Amino acid sequence: MNGWAILLAVLSVWDYPARQAEHERLAANFLGASRRGDTAAMYEASEKGVKLLPEDPTWAFNLACALAYRKDQTAAFEALERAIDLGFRDADKITSDIDLSRLADRKRLAELVKYARDTAAKPVLFGPGASVPTTCVAGETLSVGAQNLGWNFKYGCFEVKAKVAPSGLGGNDLDLYMNRDVFHSHLGTKEYPGLTEVLVDQEGRARNMGVNFPDMLFPYPVFGNCSRAFTDPVMWRSLPRALMTRDRRRLRAMEKFYLSNQIWVFPANADFPPAGIDGDCFMSVAPYWIVTAGASWSDLYYLKAALEISRTLKPQTKKEAVSRGLLAPLVQNILRRSLRGVTNEVDYLSARAHPTCMPPNGLDMLRLKGIASEMKPEEVPPVAFVAVSGPRPAPDDKKVPECIFATGCASSFILKDEAGKREFFLRAKGGAGFKFSVVHGEEAVTLETVRPDAVKVSVDTAVMTSRVDIAVFARSNASGWGAPSFVSFAKPVNDHGYSDPVFYPPPKPAEEKPSEKPQEMAEREKTQEKTPEGK
Repeated sequence: MNGWAILLAVLSVWDYPARQAEHERLAANFLGASRRGDTAAMYEASEKGVKLLPEDPTWAFNLACALAYRKDQTAAFEALERAIDLGFRDADKITSDIDLSRLADRKRLAELVKYARDTAAKPVLFGPGASVPTTCVAGETLSVGAQNLGWNFKYGCFEVKAKVAPSGLGGNDLDLYMNRDVFHSHLGTKEYPGLTEVLVDQEGRARNMGVNFPDMLFPYPVFGNCSRAFTDPVMWRSLPRALMTRDRRRLRAMEKFYLSNQIWVFPANADFPPAGIDGDCFMSVAPYWIVTAGASWSDLYYLKAALEISRTLKPQTKKEAVSRGLLAPLVQNILRRSLRGVTNEVDYLSARAHPTCMPPNGLDMLRLKGIASEMKPEEVPPVAFVAVSGPRPAPDDKKVPECIFATGCASSFILKDEAGKREFFLRAKGGAGFKFSVVHGEEAVTLETVRPDAVKVSVDTAVMTSRVDIAVFARSNASGWGAPSFVSFAKPVNDHGYSDPVFYPPPKPAEEKPSEKPQEMAEREKTQEKTPEGK
């Protein structure tokens, strides 16, 4: 058995998360080499990609493209055939690819194009593309294992193949529930007829899968929670703050989950009062999850409220939201409109409806049910996608860029100027109308309308205390304002004196010089037995 066959025998889809970062590095190298016309570098990157992920069809295709430049093109055709076998069956892309156009044996190429077209609708027989659906009836348990999973390299997440049969039991029929804190803050599903709990199988649990950050795309709406936090003495933080700081590479997946009907609830833990003593430690906010003020179990209140919205919506309204990938934004919208003290549109567009963290027991449940039950399908609001630009160059600091992240519905900046105004432009798309509102730090920012879909933002860093949040709303011609998208501006240190060590590590203490000791004392210390540390 050769080395390739050995890899095929042992590689599991559960291994893919650990290989995502190296895949991204090699993919960037391959793309750069392709643009430069450096065929040797293309081959080097694709060869390493195939060794890293021998069952990935795209790397086999990339290898075929690199090998097409060789005099002997036999290996190129072999790699292309393997790519097709693994699931790369886009015949039009094979035909139009510039690299593959160099293949001299046009008859063989035509045969492989036909092979790709003829097998396009057929199942993949091996590799992650060969996964089979996991099945159950709504209200039962849905078990997910390696055989039910593919891996999405674009978003760095699993793709679950599943078929859930309707039960007809209630409004949460075909809703999925997933707990990712090993049942620490577990929801009892019996009070939600039709709600299907997702459990990772034994192999996945042995590999510590299904814990902490969400990492699975499902073909059904998902309601999930995780009441965990990182407790390192220096790098402590909640899951949502981790997602916006040290683990922000996961934001692509979280945005995808948000726009694929997934609703996730996480406690703020020590990042926000009352559990935190350093004030508001968030340098940004995002709509991709719901953050609750509190620690363990504070998430359950808002998780239950989200499920209540789902089962109270008219069936056609829910179907419309799910089909457009807007159930999670709709839940965000209704939750915020149902906060105590939010009674009208003016309140909804203000700070009242958009706190950093949701307050304990903060909802008017009668209002929530009323809003959900009365919403018509055409009233499901759209989401605003926001692009940020600035006329001024950012201060030169290669260690910490000013733009921390920029996604469709959330962007974050750390402004390093100690004094002076900074200007940015926000432009929105995705709706028939837009609204820009300052919902945090209004004393330090002004908005000037440039056009109906754009504003100029002027931030005065001299008067900033901690953070500025600008919420951007979209609506259609038939809907009200939708869920907020956010653009956040922060300073390195908040008004409580906390500075995130992800961006500004604390200075290392000066190294102490060893004191000179008499030789006899040193010898005695060498032979002295140490007392074992207490357990």
